[in-house]
Amino acid sequence: MREHTILVLLLLASCAKIVAPAGGPVDNNPPEVVAVFPEPGYVEEIPEEITIVFSEKIRGSEEDVQLYPDQGGEVLVNGNEVNIVTGTDNGLAMVTISSSLEDVRGNRIINPETFVWNSTPEDSFAEVSITVLRSGGGSVTSRARCDFFLLPDTASPRITHYPDTLGIINAGWLSAGDYRILCYEDVDQSRRWDPEREPGCASEITMISADQTELTMTMTIIDSIGPRISDILVLDGWHLDILWNEQIKVNPEARQFVTVTGPDTLPVEVYGVKASAGRSSTGRMTVYTDALSDTVYTIAVQGIQDLAGNPSLADTLELWGSDSLPAVKLAVQSAYPLDGGVEVPPAGPFFISFTDWVDESAVESLYTITRVADSTTVEGEFVRTSATAFSFTPNSELLGERQYRVDYFSGLVSLQGDSVSGQSWTFIPAWSERPGFVSGVISGTSASVVTMVVAPTGGTGEVITAEFAPGAYSFADVSGGRYTISVFVDWNSDNIWSPGEPYGAWPGVVEVFPGIERENINIQVVP
Repeated sequence: MREHTILVLLLLASCAKIVAPAGGPVDNNPPEVVAVFPEPGYVEEIPEEITIVFSEKIRGSEEDVQLYPDQGGEVLVNGNEVNIVTGTDNGLAMVTISSSLEDVRGNRIINPETFVWNSTPEDSFAEVSITVLRSGGGSVTSRARCDFFLLPDTASPRITHYPDTLGIINAGWLSAGDYRILCYEDVDQSRRWDPEREPGCASEITMISADQTELTMTMTIIDSIGPRISDILVLDGWHLDILWNEQIKVNPEARQFVTVTGPDTLPVEVYGVKASAGRSSTGRMTVYTDALSDTVYTIAVQGIQDLAGNPSLADTLELWGSDSLPAVKLAVQSAYPLDGGVEVPPAGPFFISFTDWVDESAVESLYTITRVADSTTVEGEFVRTSATAFSFTPNSELLGERQYRVDYFSGLVSLQGDSVSGQSWTFIPAWSERPGFVSGVISGTSASVVTMVVAPTGGTGEVITAEFAPGAYSFADVSGGRYTISVFVDWNSDNIWSPGEPYGAWPGVVEVFPGIERENINIQVVP
């Protein structure tokens, strides 16, 4: 029986295996520098060998550790150490640990570090602090880098620095000279900036010994590829929507870049185009055409620009037309100034837009602005700003605190035959900040100098005084407004009229118009 027991125990022992215990925390801690030999800083001689010790084993290549200046030096990553042979004798050794260095579990260094050993005075070098940003916001990624090229060399960087988690680079110990700096996110790890695919920016700067400079660089993608058509939607018998892969910009003249032909190869009139934002980062362009039929059409588009000014290549697509009526009837969509608006900018421009394309000459003939007090029609320039919108800019600035009326008379008809009823609304402009002039003749006194007082009506505003010799005068830089104007001989030189001092005034109120000379304001001084 004892023999059987021993045999069973031996069999169990032969089947046992030693395994690592399960569980335990996952290592998410990045490696850290715990020691540097010799200690960085001012030294009498640049060390031939440098050792940087990390808190754990690391992996990477010599390209993850940069030695400057590189004069035949050597970098070796071994275990938890980086061993460097400097090979330099010019009084400076700078070692930069990039954020691409990582431990064996793939945890990258959070912030790159730079260590410097120098045997020359610090004021022989320059320093630049760079704040690196990303266009549109967001954090600078760990793949961002800034290459410094000492001009005229633009082939290989003199040195590379890496932004920390706040996007800050403190690049010191730069020799004096002209530098070209490229900051970019090296997405493909090529150590070369691809402007069309990688956010980046470039700057040139002159560094002077002992100079400290601050610089902000915003990385963005330099777009050089034109937009492309992604789809075409037929809305009804007079409207097409072209969808683009990115936002586009369209002016009224852009309709010449869009042509539509029918099955008989005869062209269909394109009256206008209008751009609007689509979903996400796409663009939408509405094409206003003559009446379409329920058949096949061909649309050709080229030269439509994206927001960076890149034109689209020629593209031709077929579509099936529709003879349906629009869902929205022609109407005034918006107008500025609003009805009852006050403190409206007197120089304009003023705007009106419609729900559909309308003929410019027809709109201009029906649109007027009138000064209510004397029924004076305001002259100005009427311009189409888009397929459905127009602007009106007065030839001269409107008078402040005066009521004006916008009249839009009935008679406008859409391409589908819809008509728009007339509308009217009023507004009051602000006084212009552009000054005017007052001129005339001062008579009735033999004094050599008189004082003129220009006072705003209503008791508010700044009172203006000036001295003139009797005779012809011109008072410039008077802000637009309504004023009383008086003249007196200031015998006691207190700049205030006193009883007994000869006095004269213009009978009534003088309106000063922006940029216009108000002539013949003649004032006679009486004892």
